Amino acid sequence: MSASFSDLIILLSSGINQRRLYFDSHPKVKSLGRDFAEKLERRLRESNETAFFFGVLSGKFIRDGRFLVGPSIAGRSLIEFAERLGCGGFLFQQHVTADEVMAFFRLAAGLRERTGSLDASMAMLQAEGIRLIELTPHFRQADPNRPMDQLDFSTVDPSLIQFDFTEDDEDGEGGMGRSIQNDLAPLLPIFQSMYETVASNHTVVGRDGELDLARTQSVSEQLQVKADRETMDIMNLMRYPDYDSYTIGHSVRVSTLALTVGREMGWPEHRLGELATAGLLHDLGKAKIPDEILYKPGKLDAQERQIAESHAEIGARLLLGRPDVSPLVLAGAWGHHIRYDGGGYPKMPPWAVHSPIASLIQICDVFEALTAARPYKNPMPPRRAFEIILKDRAAFHPNAVMALVRAVGLYPPGSEVVISDGSRGYVTARGTKWDSPLVRITRDRKGRRLERDDQFLIDLADNRKLEVADFVSVNIDPDGKPVAGAPDDDTEGESRSVDELLSDARI
Repeated sequence: MSASFSDLIILLSSGINQRRLYFDSHPKVKSLGRDFAEKLERRLRESNETAFFFGVLSGKFIRDGRFLVGPSIAGRSLIEFAERLGCGGFLFQQHVTADEVMAFFRLAAGLRERTGSLDASMAMLQAEGIRLIELTPHFRQADPNRPMDQLDFSTVDPSLIQFDFTEDDEDGEGGMGRSIQNDLAPLLPIFQSMYETVASNHTVVGRDGELDLARTQSVSEQLQVKADRETMDIMNLMRYPDYDSYTIGHSVRVSTLALTVGREMGWPEHRLGELATAGLLHDLGKAKIPDEILYKPGKLDAQERQIAESHAEIGARLLLGRPDVSPLVLAGAWGHHIRYDGGGYPKMPPWAVHSPIASLIQICDVFEALTAARPYKNPMPPRRAFEIILKDRAAFHPNAVMALVRAVGLYPPGSEVVISDGSRGYVTARGTKWDSPLVRITRDRKGRRLERDDQFLIDLADNRKLEVADFVSVNIDPDGKPVAGAPDDDTEGESRSVDELLSDARI
């Protein structure tokens, strides 16, 4: 399956991160270099292009005038590399080799200071034998007399860029509605920090070091302060082009979702930061699970499953070694796979009491796993995920389930929906009723695109004649195309238990 251009950016960032840990000939580094070169070649061939350009502007990745959300969250190492090189973007030519990509990783991993000039940075790449990866200058206007739509995007001054935040992302490259982007802007640095914090903790713990609990608590508190009840749904923002990204992105999304549900349940403010921290650290034990088990493409055998399931107890023991860890955070790591009826794992002692925070993390963990895109599965629509969750009533605390439904609704913000009159739009916010969101209409009943000034908001809770008729997308598939998740006639989720589905999803 072909990677999208956005996925390729995240692969580059992952390669830089791995090279910081290992050496050029390490299997992980070599694999990422080879994987990027092969996927880029395939993608350029499919799109009939000869090069791949993307810009870096104000801490974000830009392509074709669009802010690429998922890559901007997961790709801070590449953004920092561009800043140190003093460039405004990168141009990857067709036929770039795996050796050049690995040299790019090596240079990015080792560069700690800013270079003197763009010319010096270009000379640095050439000295490393990099010929088919070029640096582009900061955006500047090539000809002030040329209209905006005829300018080469790679030579446009930032102040002149009129970003095309389209309301529906037809080419699947991560563009988002302007109103959604504005809601996200204050949270982007926090999401980037959350992603980096989880990645760093997993790396350090995997090498028998100590996690940075103070940093984890700090970024959780920042999220608590900045994110309100109507915050942009992060489940629409993360992409999973490689294993490391989806493992780390899962914890970021669970943390954000848990904070949202905790607020819905009326948790006191002084506990919400701990709740977000618990979400970031709930899968810490996976850092000790062998990659060949954690990322095995097929089903696990009995022994492999036992090892994979040990991550909850391992994570709890790692946290027990820290005197400054909150009991709530510890409970989240220990109990997020323990069912409401006492089943699941690890096995609870007879005297133990199941923690409310474990119940909350558990339901967020499951919902995220079902509705997220992974390399081996499409995302489920929220309605299907709720059906599966509600079918196994003994698995989840009923208060946590209902709080999740109220907090998320059937159609999370950012979801693309079709209205019963044939019009189409995207959800801007949860409505007063859990199945009746606020929707910005972007296409009329005949499917014609509405100009921005002609678009309008409808509150389905106030309009008895209209309802959501179809759910179009909540995520992006590995090809970069919006997907609706499992088809409606797919009975897999109906015939299999929650525990079976989650075992295959490696959560």
